[in-house]
Amino acid sequence: MENRVTVSTPEHVQLEFETAGIGSRAVSLLIDWLIIGTVNGVLLLVAIFFSAYSASVGNPFWSSVTLAIFLFLFFFLPFCYYTLTETFLHGQTIGKKAMSLRVVTDRGTAPGFLGIVLRNLLRVIDSLPFLYLTGLLTVFFNGREKRLGDLAAGTMVVRKESVEMPQVQPLFQHTTPPIPLDHRITLDDREWALLGRFLTRREELFPEARKKLSKDLAHTFLPAGMVKEGREEFYLEAVYLQLKQQTKHSAIEGTIHDNTGEKR
Repeated sequence: MENRVTVSTPEHVQLEFETAGIGSRAVSLLIDWLIIGTVNGVLLLVAIFFSAYSASVGNPFWSSVTLAIFLFLFFFLPFCYYTLTETFLHGQTIGKKAMSLRVVTDRGTAPGFLGIVLRNLLRVIDSLPFLYLTGLLTVFFNGREKRLGDLAAGTMVVRKESVEMPQVQPLFQHTTPPIPLDHRITLDDREWALLGRFLTRREELFPEARKKLSKDLAHTFLPAGMVKEGREEFYLEAVYLQLKQQTKHSAIEGTIHDNTGEKR
């Protein structure tokens, strides 16, 4: 059963997410465990080899050092894996990516490094007494399907849905592309949703709120020095339309590559 939640972003835009349930999170966890277990297995083989070699040459000290290093890595590796992947893969581990899940904050934004560290430190408690029983029970009874780590860090795991770009009615005339060739602007799903929602509903806003929100979005999404004072909405609209055209062109080229194996 879907559990959808609505959050208000710092830009005061309402976003809707489908939270990840126990089933999809369990599968993603199994994938991550398989990866961690494989790495630990390789480390164990290396540790056994060096330990046996040290013992054979009559140097038990290095045998003990090798064992100590392995034990340290064995217990520390899961924390490093979850923290680094969620940091550099924008809220996803390899398991979450396979299941189209990601971590976001309660405001719908990407989690910061400290939040990721905190939610993964508390995996130790969530995994008690065995097989993540504490975490599973917390997810089951929590309205946003959060485990203890999510509650402490102010995060939640949601399904990474493909965002359809809204049809924006241009309010300005655009003659030349506003993005210089030496700039590359990329927007993730949340940013597409924010910008598209603003451009489709901007005429419903009071003038002051519309002006302030356009300044906030321009400051967030566009390169510094690119936007002229008072022209923020023009640049946001122009950039959105240009990126939408580039995305459509890339999708067409991708289809041609898939069907023919070469670009026509």
